Amino acid sequence: MLSSTVTILQLMKDRINDKRLTKKQVLEIIKTEGRLHEEYTNFFEERYASGYIKQDKVYELPFGRYLYVFDEKGMSIRGKGDIFTKEYIIKLIKWTKRVRDNYANKRGNSVDHWRFYSKYRNDFTDHVQQLVLELAERLKADPTTLDYSYESLDLLSNWCQQYEVEQLFDETYDNIVAYVGEVIKKRVNGFWAINNAFSGGNYPYISINSKRIQYMPINVVWGALGGIEDIDLRAESANEVRRNALSAKFERDFGGGNK
Repeated sequence: MLSSTVTILQLMKDRINDKRLTKKQVLEIIKTEGRLHEEYTNFFEERYASGYIKQDKVYELPFGRYLYVFDEKGMSIRGKGDIFTKEYIIKLIKWTKRVRDNYANKRGNSVDHWRFYSKYRNDFTDHVQQLVLELAERLKADPTTLDYSYESLDLLSNWCQQYEVEQLFDETYDNIVAYVGEVIKKRVNGFWAINNAFSGGNYPYISINSKRIQYMPINVVWGALGGIEDIDLRAESANEVRRNALSAKFERDFGGGNK
């Protein structure tokens, strides 16, 4: 299981306090204005196979704030804490539920997750254009608006923000993967292919005729929709292209693609 502590450590910009609260500061806040929120505290309890129980605690504060206190028996940040809005705590709880459910059902990586929800799976590449047209209809957008540019991904991201993530996975996962893939395909002058070179089974990716480079729209959608931050398909797509940029340049310059 992916610890919720990892997530909070990575998302410090979402906390209200400028610096992580010391244990002394945490104890003072609890003493003067904190009330243990038993439901949230119990939710964040994590039990390990070793028998160890990690218990972060959540305290409700006035004015819609929540104090998140790291396990007092933990390592470097034991007893320290951060203050978040209620909105963020609810978002964190929903994210943690999804992570737990994915790992319990053996879909803890991008490909397994997509394969679980995909309606087309191995036949995905045969339906890309259909999926993009369906997406335009769902967005109620002029098909020309979806012009396969990075900018068009902002439109798609804003649309996705209107729905619960679970609904997007259930109803439009393939559509979003298809459109993101088309954007990347245009960006790198690539084409759709089905994996048979790497582990993970059959999954679609964008190829530039290289045995080593795979542009993964599945990873983009997994990262943008499966995280806790606002959905940003444009940033995730740019990161996916940038991640392969040096290898792609090397193969263009030295012709290493098919060797």
